[in-house]
Amino acid sequence: RNRAVGAMALKGSVRAHHDNKKEVASSEGGIPGVLGIRRENKNKWERRAPLAPRHVQALVAQGLKVVVQPSSRRVFTDAEYCAAGAIVQEDLSECATVVAVKEVPSEVLLPNRTWCFFSHTIKGQPAGMPLLDAVLEKQVRLVDYECITETGTRGGPRLVAFGAFAGLAGAIDFIRGLGERFLALGFNTPFLHVGSAFMYPSLEEACRAVALAGDAIRKHGLPEALCPFTVVVTGKGKVSQGALDILKLLPHAMMDPHDLADVCGHNPNCHQLHIAVATSEHMVQRRNGGGFNKKEYYADPSLYESVFQDAILPYSTVIVNGMYWDARFPRLFTQEDLSRHVNSGNDKLLGVCDITCDADGSVPTRQFTSIEQPFFIFNALTGMAANSLDEPGVLFHAVDHLPSELPREASEHFGDCLLPFLPALTATTAPRVPDSNQAELLPRPIRGAIVAEGGRLTRAYQYIEQLRKLKCEPDSFDAMDTSQAFGPHGLTKPPACATLELTGHLFDTRFVNQICDVVEAAQAKLQFLNVNVGGTVRDKSSMTALVCTHWEDKLQEVLVQIQGAAQDAAVEVRQVSVGSSDAAAANVEELQQLSTWTGNPRHVLVLGAGFVSAPLVEYLLRRPENRLVVASLERKEADALAQRYGTKVTAEVLDITCTSEEATAKREKLIESADLIVSLIPASLHVGVAQTAIRLRKPMVTASYVSAEMQALDAEARDAGVLIINEVGLDPGIDHMSAMQMIDAANASGQGRIVGFSSLCGGLPAPEATSSSPIGYKFSWSPKGVLMASQNSARYRHEGMLNVVPGKELLANASPLILNNALALETLPNRDSNVFADLYGLSSIPSFFRGTLRYRGFCERMLALARLGLLDQGPLPALKSGPSTLRQWLAQLLDISENVSADALRAEVERRLADLAGIPCSRLDDVSSSHIGSSSVGVAFIEWLGLFEEAPLPTGALADSPIDVMAQLLQRPEMAFQPGERDLVLMRHELMVQRSDGVLERRAATLIEYGQPHSHSAMARTVGVTAAICAQLVLDNPTRFGAGVQRPLRPEWYEPVLSQLANEGILLREHSEVIQKSQLLAKM
Repeated sequence: RNRAVGAMALKGSVRAHHDNKKEVASSEGGIPGVLGIRRENKNKWERRAPLAPRHVQALVAQGLKVVVQPSSRRVFTDAEYCAAGAIVQEDLSECATVVAVKEVPSEVLLPNRTWCFFSHTIKGQPAGMPLLDAVLEKQVRLVDYECITETGTRGGPRLVAFGAFAGLAGAIDFIRGLGERFLALGFNTPFLHVGSAFMYPSLEEACRAVALAGDAIRKHGLPEALCPFTVVVTGKGKVSQGALDILKLLPHAMMDPHDLADVCGHNPNCHQLHIAVATSEHMVQRRNGGGFNKKEYYADPSLYESVFQDAILPYSTVIVNGMYWDARFPRLFTQEDLSRHVNSGNDKLLGVCDITCDADGSVPTRQFTSIEQPFFIFNALTGMAANSLDEPGVLFHAVDHLPSELPREASEHFGDCLLPFLPALTATTAPRVPDSNQAELLPRPIRGAIVAEGGRLTRAYQYIEQLRKLKCEPDSFDAMDTSQAFGPHGLTKPPACATLELTGHLFDTRFVNQICDVVEAAQAKLQFLNVNVGGTVRDKSSMTALVCTHWEDKLQEVLVQIQGAAQDAAVEVRQVSVGSSDAAAANVEELQQLSTWTGNPRHVLVLGAGFVSAPLVEYLLRRPENRLVVASLERKEADALAQRYGTKVTAEVLDITCTSEEATAKREKLIESADLIVSLIPASLHVGVAQTAIRLRKPMVTASYVSAEMQALDAEARDAGVLIINEVGLDPGIDHMSAMQMIDAANASGQGRIVGFSSLCGGLPAPEATSSSPIGYKFSWSPKGVLMASQNSARYRHEGMLNVVPGKELLANASPLILNNALALETLPNRDSNVFADLYGLSSIPSFFRGTLRYRGFCERMLALARLGLLDQGPLPALKSGPSTLRQWLAQLLDISENVSADALRAEVERRLADLAGIPCSRLDDVSSSHIGSSSVGVAFIEWLGLFEEAPLPTGALADSPIDVMAQLLQRPEMAFQPGERDLVLMRHELMVQRSDGVLERRAATLIEYGQPHSHSAMARTVGVTAAICAQLVLDNPTRFGAGVQRPLRPEWYEPVLSQLANEGILLREHSEVIQKSQLLAKM
């Protein structure tokens, strides 16, 4: 610390015995011998560093000065770097060379320095070009790790990489996914006990977990339905080798890919995996016959065609894809191949781990996944991808930054690779002129990896400028010569286009420059679609390009010139499509019509600008005629929506509760100007809005329950011919509509009678977001509402008997539930179920239940609070005096001495909880933690809340209201959703039907909807999109649904709404099963 402070104090000071001119000049490009390590901040998972503390120690021992930017996220602490001899400080300006891992934001690039990182610029990637521009402008010497090779030329063996760690982490994660997927398919396997790589403190611990799973397979085997369990690993590079290292921790037999068919044709051995490593010779065959020639294949892949899809795919349980691939090479298999095998009954494939992460590349990976949500299910029959692992299809894993899951080991390895080059790199400052002789002093692998220096691209990387020209689309057709762009009668001709696939030495022969010259001379348009640059000068490159002109004759003229240039350069040109783009023009015309709507616009007033509003606004804006006014008490919220969604959204500030003349006039004007009102404000305010809407004859949509006051407006609304549709969110909303669809279908079938119904719903954190919350719950707003709901009384019918649950006992009446064999939940009765039995036409059936879902453990901990009086609303006179600390406050609540010690208070709380739960004190140590009301779990939760501590009461909490104090204590960061965390919406209906043949049938429907990280939550989406669909239905046909205060219980509501929700991916999956009579109404 002292060294850092001293360095910072001296920086910029005038020193008497120092050559100040020389230091200032040097510091403009850093000081030779000073190396900086930049802090990584691309995403929250990036905890790697280019050098570990031991590497820093080695450099310091060689006389280098190392400056490390501080980071609380990095896997190595700042203290570890300090102990290794580094100076930890924010300022890197004295560093001549700076190393990082991921791309560096342009604005933090220090000029005239040597920077080393993965730049993602060498293929002309559009996203990396602003960074490259900054590199050139700031005269940075850029060294790209991807280009550090043994030979110093592109395509040589790489020397600095994380490859093996992608394979290691990918295989570990994939095993976890297989466990979850197999559970969804109905099979319990040892894979279920393996987590993702990042969940373990070290690679060693992760490997131990995989090995333990292997021991279980060796002892107990895998389910026979999954065997023989064949694993095909593609490629033999570092990525594939890393994956193999993990897979070999499981009991296995290595085999040749040609033997897969034989293994699948014999009695399976369920106590081991069968692993085959497939390379190019197993994947392709020569089109015109003859044996496989590796050199020929890589020189000209077009001579070969894939056989993987028929020789290997039908016999693979899972595929781990770790091989290099680009568009020149045949794909391993496609969606069509997979669909063909599924239809023929050869659908053995259950999972694909695509470590290479090529979008729709060698395997049909349709989307990349994230560390938070690493898997999706791909349905080859529909081509659709689903996040729920319960869907039919193949499990896919495609995370594109896997090494960051093993940050410590990956950084140690990477630093070992990089360390030998750093003394030479830091010995001098970056040159101010391009192609300086200074580079000759550097090791050959580093010389070949310098992408730019002195403000220019180096010779080996000047092709990037050519790629950029291809990727820079001309402004528009308007810039072209249009003198001949007219057909008969002066009508503009549609553009003529051709898509070309080009393969050969495109850059070395300057062929790319030639076609650019041809297109430019013709005043045509050239759009780059895809490019793959050959790894070495011997390798061919490939690209796809779109050429467009204003008329067909001109297009043919351009194509002839391109073909001529291709012959001279020995480049293969294949026309994928060619001709007049009439269909495209029609599509453009249609889009223009949509964007320039000339009919009467429809005006929607949206009251409220909270989380639910954004999905609703997005949906309604899909229709070009809709214009929205978003009115909110908070100007900031309304403005944010208006700015986000453009000119069709206007923001207004409106206090719906204000009764002043001005506020009332504004409210009435907004409602009168609208064709429809959507009210997303608190439920208690809906009635006032509805009264104005009825008077002004404007239909209204809300997502809230129909209150008694709202229902009282029914006759008035009918007389005025105004529709007030309520309960069109999730719960209420989707629950009503999906339940009525099931009930009406069962009644219409005439095959039996309904004897039981249950409906469960819950909004929860996604499983991976629960670790910071002891109750498995997170709050999007004040916790007080949730605490109060846990004290509501409830009524429901069970086997003909009416069960009444007092509010104080609600939490003690929780029932366990395992959903989809994966989620451990519990169910709480939800208020008066009998009200909904009447609405659903089921008032006469023996059992009717509505419940709320929580994760297992929620009720046990909350019950401890309730039994001690910590959820009482108060005011309690005994607490009026306002004790100074939490411990004193709890002691006062329990009517014991305020001077009690923490241990004595803890013991008293445990004793009281045991008494209230009916547990003898002698058995306290033996009580299972799963026992509802067990004292140890409750005590631990109370301790977590801080109630045994000498800490002050929360600021603003009412001391005489225990529930208010608890709500304040629960408002801590770990109980709120953090950036990137997802929520989860669960819904489950069960309908019991006694069929006419005497068989009892359970019909179930389940909704599992996850939120989108950094986007809409599942709750906001299910509520907002449902309300928006209903609003659009009313706008499209205002008289279709009649008038009055309504709920969406009729087919004219639920049929179109559920259908459109399914189009949005929000739907309940249904299944039925025959059960024994003894199971009648289980879990109801």
